Amino acid sequence: MVYIKHIVSSIGLNTWGLVLYNNLLSLLISPVFWVLTGEYREVFAAVGSNGGDWFRIDAFSAVALSCVFGVLISFFGFAARKAISATAFTVTGVVNKFLTVVINVMIWDKHATPFGLLCLLFTLCGGVLYQQSVTNARVEPVAKPKDNREPDAENLLLIERKEGNADK
Repeated sequence: MVYIKHIVSSIGLNTWGLVLYNNLLSLLISPVFWVLTGEYREVFAAVGSNGGDWFRIDAFSAVALSCVFGVLISFFGFAARKAISATAFTVTGVVNKFLTVVINVMIWDKHATPFGLLCLLFTLCGGVLYQQSVTNARVEPVAKPKDNREPDAENLLLIERKEGNADK
């Protein structure tokens, strides 16, 4: 996640650019996996069994809605990666997975064991505690020079000061 955060922050694309670039790369590489997994045979068999009817409004609507949700998930994922730290993004992902597992436990009978749920909860708590320890650090700008000039943006020094520590 730290490496992805670095790439997202330094590549120079806006959020929509990242989404379109990501989806274009996925679209270009997906035919390789269709052939390797043999999935293309299933697609051709399904089209052949459909009596040549290539367009059905219910199937088109389902696929189109799925594409819209996929693009939106990608957009908000990249926007969150830009807005928060890599650790906070990871914790957010774990919370999302935890909520998915909780819903799965309530709806279906085939789900994780109680030990697996306990391990997931332990991981979630560890991530939250780690995030809280990192957020205790504050970053403050250095005071103006004595001649009251505004410092250049490039030369603005930052001092990281943890709460409770004396100024150095």
